[in-house]
This record gives sequence, C-alpha cells and structure tokens, in this order.
Amino acid sequence: MNFIEELGVLAIGSRIKNLSELMMRDVSKIYREYNVDFEPRWFTFFHLILSRKEVSVTEIANELNQTHPAVVQVINVLEKKKLIVSGKDKADQRKRLIRLSKKGKKLAEDLQPLWEVVRKVSEEILNESDPGFLDRISELEKALRKKSTYERVNEGLEEAFLKEMQIIGFDKDYLADFQSLNEDWLNTYLEVSAHDKHMLANPIKEIIRQNGEIFFMLYRGEAIGTYVLQNLGEGYCELSKVTIKKKYRGRKLGQRLMGHAVEEAIKLGCKGILLHTHHNLEEATQLYKKAGFNEIEGHSLMKDLSGRCSMTMQLIINQ
Repeated sequence: MNFIEELGVLAIGSRIKNLSELMMRDVSKIYREYNVDFEPRWFTFFHLILSRKEVSVTEIANELNQTHPAVVQVINVLEKKKLIVSGKDKADQRKRLIRLSKKGKKLAEDLQPLWEVVRKVSEEILNESDPGFLDRISELEKALRKKSTYERVNEGLEEAFLKEMQIIGFDKDYLADFQSLNEDWLNTYLEVSAHDKHMLANPIKEIIRQNGEIFFMLYRGEAIGTYVLQNLGEGYCELSKVTIKKKYRGRKLGQRLMGHAVEEAIKLGCKGILLHTHHNLEEATQLYKKAGFNEIEGHSLMKDLSGRCSMTMQLIINQ
C-alpha cells in the first residue's frame, strides 16, 4: 500500500487523477510508437466534433463539463494541427462553430481500429477488477451534480465552526474586544461620535449599571461578535452595538446574534425590542428585517444620543 492509498477517501481526487493519467500515459505511448500525432487529452473533444459534425464552443463546454477557456485552449491546438476548421454561425455571428477538417476526418478514420482495441482493452481491465466501475462513476458524478464537493466541505466547515462558537453574557476579560469590535465597525460604516467614545470607554458604568447586558460571541476563546441589550422598562428592551468581526462577516452570524437577543429579551419579560439604525446601513437593515423588525415612527423610550440615527425599528415578541 502506497501513501495515497493510506490516505483513503481524503485523496480520492488525486487517486482518480493518477488513474486517469496512468491510462492516458499508456495510450499516448501507443500513439507515439505508431507515429500518430494525437494526444489522449484531445480525444473527448475530437470525438464529440466527429459525432456531431458541427458544434459550438459553448456546446462542447456543456457536453464535456469543461470551462469555456479550457475548451478554447484545446480547440486552438486542434486548429493549429489543422484537424479542425471553424467559422461563424450564419444565424448568430457571435457563435463559433467547429467541425473536422479533411485532415481531421482522415485521422479519425485511421484511428478507428486503434480506438476499438483501446475500448476492448478497457473493458478487459474493468472485467478483471470491477465490471460495475463505470456505473459507480456515474453515481459519483450524479451525487456531485446534486451537491458539489465545494458545497459539502463548506457545510462541514460551518458545522465544525458552530460547534466551537458560543454566545456568553458579560465578561470583563472581553471589554477591550467590545470596544475594538465596535470602533472597527463604526470606522468602517459611520464615525465614532463623542457619545460612542464615552460609552465604549465606560461600558460598565454606561451599560451594565444602566439595566444593560453585553453579550459576546466567542470562537475558540476569541471574541468575534457582540451586542448590547438594555431593559428600557414598560416591557421594552433596546438592542444596540451589534457587530461581527470583519473576517467572520458573511457567515450569517448576525442572524444568530439576533436569535440570541430575542431569547434574552424573552427572559427579561420584554414584549418588544427597539433599535436605532440608519437608512444607509443597508446590510444591517436587511438583517433586522429578516429577524422580524419593522420601521416605526420613533418611540418615546428611544433617544438618539449619537445624533446620526435616521430610523427606529421595532420587533414585537410573540411569547
């Protein structure tokens, strides 16, 4: 057992690639020994053009599941070898149509006996090892079309990430993070007002001792997000200072903070959550709307101490 075999499914892509290269290398050797100017990597392209008579670059890309640049690269080589000719589609001048040249048709005719032997040999190899191999390849391709490796790996990474992510209540060890996270967000989207500076520099006095709570989202002990929930009385809480560290944005962590804030508001017996924001903060506004907040014409319990808010939003909690 070699190292790639020891890696098992972790190296499945490399193993399939090695198998393909091994078979192509042998066929390439046959071409050279019989003085045939042809490469195995051209085969599927060449055979598709042969079978379709005339085909566009886009059709080749779709049929062979190749990128447009990859198709153009092979087509240019075949054209340089004078095995194909191309021209504009009369019905659509933007479309490039490919067909075999006279030289290409002659080569295809000459290669038919060799390809037939390669087909028979390939069948022999499969019968010796696994007659159902091609069916399993088809199933693998079907599974990847349904959900790609990229999607599956990202889902797995997200699941692993969430297992190590937690949201905790106030902890003085993360006060510096509370300040830096908010300052970074404010400097990116707005500006740090005098009120912001005072509150961020004195969170215990201005938040904790004013019926407020600071929550932290942690990942492996690192504070990557935060928000403030302050009990305003009369059954309402104010949500503020919602932010996620820049490198972790775009992972729907804001929605998790929203869900956590609603749970905490319910624990406080609140019937509604209020917040201030600005119409220009489109991403933040969309986040709040997804969480169920609606814009209202201000509220007697809310005061804009920063002087920059243009919108008041409210979420009525259905307990």
